[in-house]
Amino acid sequence: MAITTESFAMPGFVVASRRFYWILGLSIAINLFLFTQYYRASYNVPELPQTLQTVTPPPQHEGEEFPKKIWQSWKDDSENPTDRSSGLPHEWRALNPDYRYERITDDNINTFVLDNFPSNTSRRFASLTDPILKADFLRYLILYSNGGVWADIDVKPVRPIAEWVPEKYQGSRVNLVVGIENDHHKRPIWRDSPYSVQLAQYTVLAKPNHPAIGNLIEKVEQNLDQLLASKAPGERVSFEEVMSNTGPFVFTDVLMTYFSKMTGDKYTGNEMDRMKEPMLIGDVLVLPIDSFGWLEHEHLQDGTGPTVLVKHLFMGSWREGHPG
Repeated sequence: MAITTESFAMPGFVVASRRFYWILGLSIAINLFLFTQYYRASYNVPELPQTLQTVTPPPQHEGEEFPKKIWQSWKDDSENPTDRSSGLPHEWRALNPDYRYERITDDNINTFVLDNFPSNTSRRFASLTDPILKADFLRYLILYSNGGVWADIDVKPVRPIAEWVPEKYQGSRVNLVVGIENDHHKRPIWRDSPYSVQLAQYTVLAKPNHPAIGNLIEKVEQNLDQLLASKAPGERVSFEEVMSNTGPFVFTDVLMTYFSKMTGDKYTGNEMDRMKEPMLIGDVLVLPIDSFGWLEHEHLQDGTGPTVLVKHLFMGSWREGHPG
């Protein structure tokens, strides 16, 4: 009898072959997934938010300088936005003449986000009607995509940005600079809070694509979806909801979580109690309260010392439309 290829094409053999290749493919996929997770854990490759993965590559910042950009937002682009912040935009430019100054206004804010961010992010942003939610969200998007300094319109510069990072940390792996706004000395900073300090988000210095800011954007997007879904038409957002969903509460929470992941130690803010010198945590430089959170009624010095970098004037006009 002539032996042909068809002689081996028995049903059992076909099924066994298919099962073998299916098991082989599944095994390869599982091993590839495990290798990817091991690589990320070993080399600290950040998981970027899904909404921003197509915008910029993972950060490669060591040895790079912070972008020389100053970002602000306000209702318009007038030189003196309010009586209380009169002259401050000029002071930022005068103290930092080699920095580019940009202000996003109410008229172009949606266009700016639409032109620079993925459609799902820009649509979510444009749908917001509360101006302070948009201002909070905007700063994180800008810091992630462009880097540089974000400063609220009522923040007064005291020392040039080039002096914000002490000499001993320059050239090291500092990719993000934040400051302490409030310190409750190992007591909860807010009701039911696990943290004893609050980090300032009215002034931040960042290199672009920082994973902590990426995590923050992802968290804020989740918060906004949940917050707005819970509101009846026309219902206002409260002061506490702003603080916890887009403001300093969530900013502090995400940064503390990042500190813990970077070091393997649990961070609650107690480690920064009465801190007098900058503290490097992973690649984030945390400045003492005098640097960003100096307040005249809480300090004996006149606010001109070398540790005072900015003064927040706490104009707080946004609170009027937010009960609580």
